[in-house]
Amino acid sequence: MKKIYSLKVMEKSEIQKASQDIKRRQLKIIDTYFFPALFSVWDVLYKSFFQKEVKSRSITGADLTRGSTGLADFFPDFAEYDAEEYTIIEPSLSPVKLAADSREFVRKYYIHYKRIWTPPVIELVKEEVVYLPYTILFDPDASSERKKYFLLEHSSKNLDLLSNYPHIKENCSNILKGGDSQ
Repeated sequence: MKKIYSLKVMEKSEIQKASQDIKRRQLKIIDTYFFPALFSVWDVLYKSFFQKEVKSRSITGADLTRGSTGLADFFPDFAEYDAEEYTIIEPSLSPVKLAADSREFVRKYYIHYKRIWTPPVIELVKEEVVYLPYTILFDPDASSERKKYFLLEHSSKNLDLLSNYPHIKENCSNILKGGDSQ
């Protein structure tokens, strides 16, 4: 067991209920996996088009397995969680490099979308590596040659085919036996 910071992890009964509500049938749980993301809070100081000094706050989320970065609406609520080591997907990218990429993302956002008058002064307020829980399920009623695997995102309770998320499928391929058909 390893301690990680994770978003809320759904109980098995909640996972079963979510799959029942969405797919109208019971899906079998394979396991829950944890994917790393770097969340950062940035204070940004800039002058607007009218030469008024403005202080703003931006939050970014960066995927530590693929390297993509985007804006987040809020800094996530997370808690310490004990997870089996085999369920934790290790970051393939350095959090230090992604922090620099996130800073550049914020800089470009303010220059190109906010259309500021001066280059922004960007200061990191806080950052944390948080693991996002995903559960892989499959349909036991499907034929044995064409198993359908599904991915349940705990934070949004979104259920979709695992084949729509090749980066997650690739990281969890050791548990998938029998393929993943559309």
